[in-house]
Amino acid sequence: MTGYVGGTESHLSGVINFDYTHFLCESSRESWTFSQALMVQVSRWRRRGAIEPENTNCAFPSEAFASAVSHSLSSLYSDVSNLITLIEEAKKQHIEALNIMLPYALDESELDKIRRKTHVQITQLEEERDVLQVQF
Repeated sequence: MTGYVGGTESHLSGVINFDYTHFLCESSRESWTFSQALMVQVSRWRRRGAIEPENTNCAFPSEAFASAVSHSLSSLYSDVSNLITLIEEAKKQHIEALNIMLPYALDESELDKIRRKTHVQITQLEEERDVLQVQF
């Protein structure tokens, strides 16, 4: 998984960039046993109840974010569900904006569902690479 803060070394903008495409590529290489799939479900349930990020010793906000979502995302879930999880975790960590790189554009019904569940402003950019820009 990739997450990094946008901006320069002298001025961090508080924007996290997350490569969802990379997550999908990595997760497609995994083969799941029943017990692993069950543990992912349990882990996700626990994360929803957590108030603080797991790893507060990270040097950069992007590291804490990538660490937190690594336990919450799964190829067993729909893209919409995973994107909602990403946005909710970014809210918990008080991130100002989140750019999510996608392998393809989402349709309007998927975007509406994400907006309804998260109550954030989302803009989808369809350029060289599809990107969701999330403003909190």
